[in-house]
Amino acid sequence: MEKPEQEVKAKPEEYVGESLQLDSILRSVNSKGRYQALHIFVLLLSMPAAGLQLFSNVFTAKAVPHVCAGPPEGFNWTDVFDDPGNLSVVREECKLLLKNNSSVQDTTTCVYGVEYELPRDASVVSQFGLVCDMDWLARLSQTFVILGQGIGATFTTFLSDRFGRKTVIVGSNFGLMVCGIAAAYAPNAVVFIVFKFTIGAFQQGVVSVSTPYFLELFPMEHRDLQAWIVGGTWGFGVMLLSPVAYFLRHTSWRTLQTALSLYSILAVVQWWYMDESLRWLLANGKNKEAEKVIRRMARVNKRNGDKIVESLFQKRSLIRENGGNILKPTKKEMELGATRPLSLLDILKIRRLLFNSLCLWFGWFTAALSFFTIYLTATTLSGDPYLNFGLTAIMELPSNAFFYFCLNRLGRKRCMQVVFGVVGTGVLLAGIFKKLEENNSVFAIFTLLSSLFAMCGASGCFGIVFSFTPEMFPTNLRSQAVGVSSLLSRVGGMLGPFAGLLAKEAVWAPGLVIGICACIVCLLTLFLPETSKRELPQTIPELQAWFKQKNRARNSEREEVIE
Repeated sequence: MEKPEQEVKAKPEEYVGESLQLDSILRSVNSKGRYQALHIFVLLLSMPAAGLQLFSNVFTAKAVPHVCAGPPEGFNWTDVFDDPGNLSVVREECKLLLKNNSSVQDTTTCVYGVEYELPRDASVVSQFGLVCDMDWLARLSQTFVILGQGIGATFTTFLSDRFGRKTVIVGSNFGLMVCGIAAAYAPNAVVFIVFKFTIGAFQQGVVSVSTPYFLELFPMEHRDLQAWIVGGTWGFGVMLLSPVAYFLRHTSWRTLQTALSLYSILAVVQWWYMDESLRWLLANGKNKEAEKVIRRMARVNKRNGDKIVESLFQKRSLIRENGGNILKPTKKEMELGATRPLSLLDILKIRRLLFNSLCLWFGWFTAALSFFTIYLTATTLSGDPYLNFGLTAIMELPSNAFFYFCLNRLGRKRCMQVVFGVVGTGVLLAGIFKKLEENNSVFAIFTLLSSLFAMCGASGCFGIVFSFTPEMFPTNLRSQAVGVSSLLSRVGGMLGPFAGLLAKEAVWAPGLVIGICACIVCLLTLFLPETSKRELPQTIPELQAWFKQKNRARNSEREEVIE
């Protein structure tokens, strides 16, 4: 007679933390095999699309040189000025001047509209007349992209924690393509801005969900690859924008926007070749699907899938054995194998976790503020705008290589202090040289070099917060935490497009603001726990154990000192 099963007294959180050794399973199927290589390649197909869409406004909504238009046929300047007489009328960008030699006698707005030096469809700005009193609307379109990112980061990551990573990543990529093409054929500025908002939302569905997916693909010792590979692919995508925009510089902005959007058609490949995250499947009790993923992983990597599945789903884990045959888990065992659904309110219940979150959120704010300020002002530097933007994007590649080196050697905390220190120093120097450039053009090269140096730091800032944040939260809260962090960072990102207006008042001001914020981040980092070389936490109790271990270590050190 079969013996009745003994009641399992372990709580679900404790059970998973002790028995589901996912990192060991990933190692047993070869954590750096063909399966992982295939999924990295397919996953990262969407990353360039996210970069292209985020910064497309740099060229689709570029500033177009213009002056006030002259009077049309049948009209003359007497219809504008009462009696110009022998005085000359000077046409400037946004106003008409009635001048007598060097003195201005009268001024007025561009009564007859404006004339553009380029074809009207060269830019969103000229297409919809977003100049002079309407120039704020052009800046607002980029602000709405970033606002959409914030909303999308929260919404899409919530969906990914509930319904899976793969569905959201692929769906967001398709959304990028559809909304991008729709924006290309917008009939007016308002419709264009609405679609840019949706582009921002779907863009975060790609970026914010891909990061946890990548981390969950590897065991602890290989997680540092995420920062280097994802960051490098992102940098390549942004860098790709410059040559594409240059090649299509004589076409309509609508053509450029359509071309950038069509890249996302590669999402079809993702749908067919990507599996759902194994960690997500197990954390949500989807054991049958998880077994299929493990078997496929083992088959592709040429490992024995039966043995691996058996070792995972043992009596102590999720499966019962009977005469050597592996049976399906019972309902109770499935419930024990899954963690309970978590919400962001769980952060508020744990004081230490809340404090860590606040520190990270300010880091995200500063990273976004510096990143968007540097990128969106790159084309205003001296020299060719396409070259300047391309150089700025290229700096992400060596930055990611150095960042990966720092992660392996210094850990998360010290690396975070290094990159924020670099961006703070770079923007401060750029502001100083920009001020000196007003009196001596030789300082223009130093301004450019300082900006590129700051870009190295800004790229690393995003890399470290993207790596650090998901490692600080349990599986069923991981994507939501990244999403909220990304949402709060958009406050800094939305300020980026307006840094140019602040620089008109004081060229050194944006650098000073970013520099102060970077210093604060470096100080706050001192209070964060080090997550390097730790397994990703499945549950909140596992996470709380980190702090208990740290406190016990401190107490033992104090006791040794007393003795």
